[in-house]
Amino acid sequence: MKKVTLLFSAVIFLFMAGCSTTVVKEDRPARSEKIEKTTEAPVVETKETVVEIIEKPSAPVVYRDADEGIEDPYVQDGVNWSNRTVTATGIGAPNPNAPNMAVKRAGAINAAKLVAIRDLIATIKGMYLSSEQTAENYMMTSDVVKTQVEGIAKAFKVVGEPKYFDDGSVEVTVEMSINGELSDVFLKEAEFGDTTPLVGEATYKLSDLVAEPSVYTGLIIDCRDIQLRPALAPKIFNKSGEEIYGSANVSKEYAIQQGMLGYLKSVESAKDNARVTNNPLIIKAIGVKGTNKSDAIISDEDAAKIKELDSKLNFLKECRVVAIIH
Repeated sequence: MKKVTLLFSAVIFLFMAGCSTTVVKEDRPARSEKIEKTTEAPVVETKETVVEIIEKPSAPVVYRDADEGIEDPYVQDGVNWSNRTVTATGIGAPNPNAPNMAVKRAGAINAAKLVAIRDLIATIKGMYLSSEQTAENYMMTSDVVKTQVEGIAKAFKVVGEPKYFDDGSVEVTVEMSINGELSDVFLKEAEFGDTTPLVGEATYKLSDLVAEPSVYTGLIIDCRDIQLRPALAPKIFNKSGEEIYGSANVSKEYAIQQGMLGYLKSVESAKDNARVTNNPLIIKAIGVKGTNKSDAIISDEDAAKIKELDSKLNFLKECRVVAIIH
């Protein structure tokens, strides 16, 4: 009887084990499907994300900055008109009540920066906006403009390393660009001929016309005999008094990003400059105009040639003009 009972129990045990195995076999495919579905979802999402990034248009950028890398710049009263930057130096004294040397130095550096900002703003005020107006005059017309300029000046960058002196004082040199925000503030009232934003790699990247050797790639005006003074919004007139070049002839975007006129000290350096590139038209100025002497006068013959060329090449719109001054 015991043998029968044991045999019966063994049969039941084997039967149950077989059922369990069958259940496991039926469950495995379902689990496999769930895993496959889980792994497929992230792959699809990743592909869609990549496509979106590729198709999203890039923001307008300057193809090449015509105001950088100039070895022999024209500098006047703290303004580098070739690189279009303003530089100032400030010296700050330490707080004698500071607890340690590290705190003293940090305080002296901050004090030096405050002095440098003050000098930056003073230098900016001395710049010519046009042949009849200075930056200081323009800032006095509006508290909003004054506040904007002072705020932009605070976004300076420190040039080089601070200099530490034996008495604990520190000297700091700072720099800011007159392009971009600052030019935008000062040129708000100027009437531009084109306000279309730059598209893609636009600035100073010439069209297919450049492949032709006879095509001029820009304009150089030799002003070394007339004592021209730099300005943010200069003009060029012919001898008869007609305006040949000014804000009405240029794109606002180019004027703000690169300046309406490049200022260099030699024709040779101008030919290597990205603004006018390798085949510029070179003419001589015959006089200056305006209280601040920042507007150049050229001959009627040269003016006619410029107008004819610009109607085909459009280089005035892109501010591809350089003045050679002492």
